[in-house]
Amino acid sequence: MNDRLPEPRATLDALGPLAPAVRELLSVLRGRPSLVPFQEIQRQLHLTHMLDRGVREVPIDAITGSLGRSRDFDRGFLPRDEDRRRHLDSLRAMAEREGFPPIELYQVGEAYFVVDGHHRVALARQMGLAQIEAHVWEFPTDVAVRPGDDVPAVVAKTGRRNFQRATGLDDATVDALRTSDPAGYDRLLEHVAVHRYYLGLELRREPSWTEAVASWWGRVYQPLVDVVRQRELMARFPGRTETDLYLWVSEHLHRLREAYDDDALAPERAVPEVPRWRRWLARLWR
Repeated sequence: MNDRLPEPRATLDALGPLAPAVRELLSVLRGRPSLVPFQEIQRQLHLTHMLDRGVREVPIDAITGSLGRSRDFDRGFLPRDEDRRRHLDSLRAMAEREGFPPIELYQVGEAYFVVDGHHRVALARQMGLAQIEAHVWEFPTDVAVRPGDDVPAVVAKTGRRNFQRATGLDDATVDALRTSDPAGYDRLLEHVAVHRYYLGLELRREPSWTEAVASWWGRVYQPLVDVVRQRELMARFPGRTETDLYLWVSEHLHRLREAYDDDALAPERAVPEVPRWRRWLARLWR
């Protein structure tokens, strides 16, 4: 169900000069974030190669980011200060007479970032336009960037891609390792890399990534997840995944082993025991 507050456009317009302030208040109440900063997306995806895609019609709803002005507008392109609102009002009269010149956009995946023309996009949204004419430069990427993605979502997708490339695991297995931490896949890859190093010392040769992943899964990941399941820890951490708890338990176990100088310390020592009566109450509550 869509729980976003609808914007009664006609009612707001009737407020005259107060309308922009009321729109901004509604934006705050709705929890609308700022535009996605292109610089962060470029840094995360290491975007360097740009292709000129020419002038074309672009869906307004696909424009969710900005180059250099991400804090000047919210995600719905509502201006955040009075000067920009006044500029928007002056543009409306010009647009009604002459129309819009094309704006300039960067494209990454299915998302677009405004280079020039922020106020024109804001006005087009206010006027209810579905598309806007734009000169588009595309930065190709194999990460599936969507218009609704923020920086943490792109970090997570990039980490997932890097993890799958390094480990060679299939989509279903990688999805099963999902984590709510945007950097979770990067942390998992570090765990596998460390395990691969110690496995090489054990085998006295350099193991392949396939060998290292299989060994990590059977000797490290699965035993910890089994303990998490046996202790019914998931009920105590709603919204988390088994991989979230694996990361927490494994890092806690590492600290315990360092503190007690005992590399053989059992995983169960790092997982708190939940009394049976609490587990029964948790099941009753669920």
